Amino acid sequence: MSVKRLGAFTVSALALLLMIGVVQAGAQGSSQVLKFHQGNQTQAAVGFDINSNATPPVGSQYIITLALYNAAPQFGKPTGARIGRVLLDCTILSVNTASGDGDCTGIIHVPNGYLLFGGSGSAFTNAKHGYWAITGGVGPYANDRGQLRTGGGTAIATLSS
Repeated sequence: MSVKRLGAFTVSALALLLMIGVVQAGAQGSSQVLKFHQGNQTQAAVGFDINSNATPPVGSQYIITLALYNAAPQFGKPTGARIGRVLLDCTILSVNTASGDGDCTGIIHVPNGYLLFGGSGSAFTNAKHGYWAITGGVGPYANDRGQLRTGGGTAIATLSS
């Protein structure tokens, strides 16, 4: 009799674990891909002369603002439409900025909210692509996480909520 009860308990426990796994998998949500083209940008320096070839000192900042355009129809607007802007603030953490040693945080403003992203100082390097972590945002992006890949004047944000 106790073997039957143990078997029934085991089957019930496994069924419960499977249901919990299905609920968690369903709660993970979907992924979304946003595609952008970079427009005109402005650059500013805090703590160093942006027009000098001298290495910026540790602790100085490099700030970039750029226009953002659709690289695909999204936000109810066609490809090529201006849809927002990007603000990027990088603090220099090493005397060797070419190594990408910096701390960068940014905001991508789009029509229905904004995304927050950050990463190392890939803005300082001449790498073909930069990779940034998407860490949330506002509006439909409040709980999103993902990756932003930049390079060649384009950016692709892959989001998961």
